[in-house]
Amino acid sequence: MPFKAIVMVWLTLALVGCFGSPPVVQAAGDPGKGEALYEKHCMACHGAQGKGDGPTGKMLKPPPADFTSDASKKKPERELLLTIQNGRTGTAMPAWKTQLSEAEITDVLSYVASFRK
Repeated sequence: MPFKAIVMVWLTLALVGCFGSPPVVQAAGDPGKGEALYEKHCMACHGAQGKGDGPTGKMLKPPPADFTSDASKKKPERELLLTIQNGRTGTAMPAWKTQLSEAEITDVLSYVASFRK
């Protein structure tokens, strides 16, 4: 593991020990671009406010994620990123890594993060 990565892990663990939770990291993408992608690819299931109540989402079992829920807010952004990239087994959530670029996925994540505030 490179030295910088070791230092970052150590600092994160130190912060968790001192403050009880990891620091909030803002997604690095462009939320403006992410909003357009979200509206095109995600809103039908996840809804305009990210509550999992889109017109298609209302029919899905299990329902789509509600990004405003306490459970969603507790998930690390890395977990959401992996879900966007790889989809979620047993749900209607598809893998987007074959349809969107890494930058576009990061943009979507940045926009979705705005629902979690």
